[in-house]
Amino acid sequence: MWVMKVGGGCLRNAEAIRQLIPVLRLAYHEAPRLLVVSAIGKTTNKLLQIAEAAGRADLGQAQSIYELLRSEHVQIVEELLPEGLAQQLIRYLDEKYWKPLWQRIQALSQLSEEISIATDGILVYGELISSEIVRAYLEAQGITLAWIDARRLIVTDGYYPEPSVIFSASQANVDAQLMPLFRTYKLVLTQGYIASDLRRRSVTLGREGSDYSAALFSNMLNAQGMIAWKDVGRLYSADPNLYSGAQPLKELSYSQAAEMTYYGAQILHPRTLKPLREKRIPLYVRPYFDPTAEGTLIAEKWVEPLPPIRTQRRELILIEMESIYLSRLSMGDVLREMENEGIEPYFIQGGVRTMAFAVKASLEAVERWRTTIPEGWIVQVRQPVTLHTILYPDDSFSLPNGEAIYYQRLPDRIHWIAYEG
Repeated sequence: MWVMKVGGGCLRNAEAIRQLIPVLRLAYHEAPRLLVVSAIGKTTNKLLQIAEAAGRADLGQAQSIYELLRSEHVQIVEELLPEGLAQQLIRYLDEKYWKPLWQRIQALSQLSEEISIATDGILVYGELISSEIVRAYLEAQGITLAWIDARRLIVTDGYYPEPSVIFSASQANVDAQLMPLFRTYKLVLTQGYIASDLRRRSVTLGREGSDYSAALFSNMLNAQGMIAWKDVGRLYSADPNLYSGAQPLKELSYSQAAEMTYYGAQILHPRTLKPLREKRIPLYVRPYFDPTAEGTLIAEKWVEPLPPIRTQRRELILIEMESIYLSRLSMGDVLREMENEGIEPYFIQGGVRTMAFAVKASLEAVERWRTTIPEGWIVQVRQPVTLHTILYPDDSFSLPNGEAIYYQRLPDRIHWIAYEG
């Protein structure tokens, strides 16, 4: 059993979707496979724009983006399929997805639902429509497969914006509904990113959550391995678009890859690795558009030596605290109050009378947290800032040239905070 995830960047147009055929023929075609797909291209971003417009009652703007998005999908269908099949699929998608989506958009514009739940109810349509188009194309190419709605399988607590998966309920659904499909079909198609809550409402697993979905399915299916097909089909020591000296990484341990994603490497969703590590399931990151080329293997084995790995976590908020009267304040208490508000700290530096944090949070959450700070402490909030990190630095590293607001050197890493822009 293999689980394969194909991201939205790999499915950005008709030509890219056609690449699925050589990928499927190459990768373990004799074994049972679960194919997990994302929304096409930048669909999720556009659906979020639609939800934001509807949430502020700008139905005209929402409709404009909606019609553009639908026309983009229609064009892909017309390029992928013969005319008769294309028109049949377009009518099917209109009735099953596009018309209900428009009704949800209208409901959100009237604030008839809780905005967070209503937004998720809009975002899930990207993956559903994408998977239907992929199914129709693969079947037209003579590939036999089954299709299943991931919302019937993955159950969460519904917490917004990144819910926790209720593993026992999800495993029961996989055992009862997904596993039996493999008795008849070698290929089963489902969606990443989408799930349901205990009230059977549609929810999402957080941005870029398709990797996480595939990892969950890998765990629950006891897969032999997971393949994440990417348009950039390997991990690098730095973003190759920013650093010409970025080196490809052939192998990493789960822990090493987790550190990279935690500090900002964009190749994987941060929660992807835990379900895989629990069952020692290897993850292969491979290039979708060059499927015979070498990628990156992520497994249990610690890999060394590694080149210095440079990451950036952008759009953070810098919180600086200073005691007026040298009164003591437990950093543990500060961090617990941050956790209660959903504030995620990525950088911490403190002394007797000062503390500094670079965090990911909404300004509303930061303002609620500020009310928990006792008198005698001044709190200053600045944004946006970027956390720069170098893992496994060598002697060639030089200090940042005047840009660091804060600088921290540890035995195996270097951090500094700088303003963005």
